[in-house]
Amino acid sequence: MPDRKKPPKTELITSIPFINPTGARLPNGLPIYFMEGGTEDFLKVEMVFFAGSYQQFQPLVAYATANLIRSGSRHKNREEIHELLDFYSAHLQLDAQKDITSVSMFVLNKHLEPALDLMAELIRDPLFPEEELLAFLKNQKQLHLINQKKVQHLARTCFNELVYGESHPYGYKLKVEDFDQVNRDQLLAFHHHWYRPENAFCIVSGKLPDHITQAMAHRFGDDSWLGQDKPVSPFYKMLSTGSRKVHLEVPGAVQSAVRIGKQLVNRTHPSFHKLKITNALFGGYFGSRLMQNIRQDKGFTYGIGSNLVSLLKSGYFFISTQVGTVVTHEAIKEIYKELVALRTVPASDDELETLKNYLSGSFLRSFDGPFAQSERLKELLVFGLDQRHYEDYLTTLKTIKAEEIMLTAADYLHEDSMMEVVAGGQG
Repeated sequence: MPDRKKPPKTELITSIPFINPTGARLPNGLPIYFMEGGTEDFLKVEMVFFAGSYQQFQPLVAYATANLIRSGSRHKNREEIHELLDFYSAHLQLDAQKDITSVSMFVLNKHLEPALDLMAELIRDPLFPEEELLAFLKNQKQLHLINQKKVQHLARTCFNELVYGESHPYGYKLKVEDFDQVNRDQLLAFHHHWYRPENAFCIVSGKLPDHITQAMAHRFGDDSWLGQDKPVSPFYKMLSTGSRKVHLEVPGAVQSAVRIGKQLVNRTHPSFHKLKITNALFGGYFGSRLMQNIRQDKGFTYGIGSNLVSLLKSGYFFISTQVGTVVTHEAIKEIYKELVALRTVPASDDELETLKNYLSGSFLRSFDGPFAQSERLKELLVFGLDQRHYEDYLTTLKTIKAEEIMLTAADYLHEDSMMEVVAGGQG
């Protein structure tokens, strides 16, 4: 009989249950990756374009282009498109980010052919109807005005501007007049320039039918989709790093949103894995030092955390929380206290073991199923990495010592290098 008083033995994972993708290149050069997995006759087709807000020449154009893809094509209006999606039991997912835009379709294998026809039509020949654009911009403008009253939104947008500068696409803060300066011709031009096979890759995951390569080539592999030249991303100068602080007074606010952080490296940097582990100890999970201090011990907030964000041209670290205005000053003081402790107080054996077990399990869950694995593959492809990136992370997680975490914090997360935004009050 097992001893119920003893917890089960835990071990860190040592290998990645990665589905090795098979690659192909369609006749027009579009790279396509297949990830076979799952037991249900269901798959995901994701087309990824390097066409985010970094590439746009006018605020909102990239976001509007992506979100209006399903609002009408040369041959179908919005209602017809949505009726077909319902009929095929297909789900179209659109995601416009800073560096990329992805168009994904989840569909049953038995509806693959007609669903791919629809997906190809929407990606390659969208109409961007004027009335749909005006309605979209009106709704987004109203949402923007509502968000201007939320301390969390104000802190986030001001922080990005502080870190990257008001003219950089990573830091640009939307203005209400931006919503009145977007027109249909801009969307058509942006789509024509960036939504091209030479500026994209495709991942197909799930239970793959035998004819999947031919089906994809038939819809996405012809030369008529090619542009004259491969699109080249613009160059923007970033602000220099350094400590800067901003307080945005919000009349009547009962809470303050706090965001502290700095410009940092992205996932291609040799120190990224150590930084990821260091961040997790500091504020990256529920058992982190920030949570134990600011939430559990002090009771200043329901939640606080820190994170690393990887962008193609850069990366940044941030701490985020919302606290009552009367304890804002004390909460910020405790955050900086924990930053000092991160490089001066080593993690105990129990603390390090708990952290490693959590990160090991979380990493394993992120590979659960072919769709999750397609997300991991997408990360690698966007940043030009291979599977060794994940293998190196596991090696680092297994071998890292408390002293290495302290040194990493000293090198990259010194409190004197942080930028700080408070939206609300400071007590």
